[in-house]
Amino acid sequence: MSMTGYFRSFRQMFTERVFSSRTYVVAVLQGFMLHLYMRPVAAFSRDMGYAAAPWAFPFILSNIFYLLLFMIGIIYCFSDVPFMQYKNMYQVIRTGRRRWAACQVSAILAQSFLIMAANVFFSMALLSGSCELTLDWGKLYHTLALTGSPEEYRFLFAFSYETMQMFSPLELTALTVIIGTLGIGFIGLFMFAVSIYINRSVAVTAAFVMVLMIYLVENIHPLLREKMAMFAPVNWMRVTQIGVKLHDSFIQPPVFYMLMVLAAGIAVCAVLILIKIKKMEFQWYKEE
Repeated sequence: MSMTGYFRSFRQMFTERVFSSRTYVVAVLQGFMLHLYMRPVAAFSRDMGYAAAPWAFPFILSNIFYLLLFMIGIIYCFSDVPFMQYKNMYQVIRTGRRRWAACQVSAILAQSFLIMAANVFFSMALLSGSCELTLDWGKLYHTLALTGSPEEYRFLFAFSYETMQMFSPLELTALTVIIGTLGIGFIGLFMFAVSIYINRSVAVTAAFVMVLMIYLVENIHPLLREKMAMFAPVNWMRVTQIGVKLHDSFIQPPVFYMLMVLAAGIAVCAVLILIKIKKMEFQWYKEE
């Protein structure tokens, strides 16, 4: 497999995924959700006369209800795995099974990064009228973290002063993008692997169970939360809980553990996909 041929195939598959109807639906859903979550921030900023720093997205993604809807959109985006529509038949014939599978794995990871980057950028764009380009958290977010949000603005998420003390805006945003990219990529590849070893219905169901584990972690006894969180990779996207203790127990596992487990999970799923794809019998279906 030449690198030029690989990148050509990857570019084609990535472009197809980005400009697919599923991606458009997810983009509209996530954009609308961000609008609802950012609107109170913009309104409070205007009324208080404080400019808003462009670093709100990590706090939004850490909200359990937002993360649930966010990940439902991700599952829908990847629910057409293993991408065996009739139009892909010619790609397989032209590129070969292994190259096709490797390009699909790469396209899923690239799309995962694009989703995170687009959400961060759009959350900043929604503050364009009251945004201050600063590398600090700014007076507005510190005020909201220390005093809470006024009821009349109906904030849907909270700013954590403890998190602001531990991380700079760039550090927390970078951590959000990295863990989010790996988390989404793992979900996508997990669904891909399960679908070719079992079927798509099981893949989608298993992914939903993984997402719903965030509620189990949230509601379990505080002393058991950290141990349970070690087995809930979707919950790790709630980055503002990193380093935070509840009843002398950390809410999230260490960052190094998260990154290593997600990277290992992605690698295992990719290997399983490449092994299975070599000998499996393809079942093509019409595009949905």
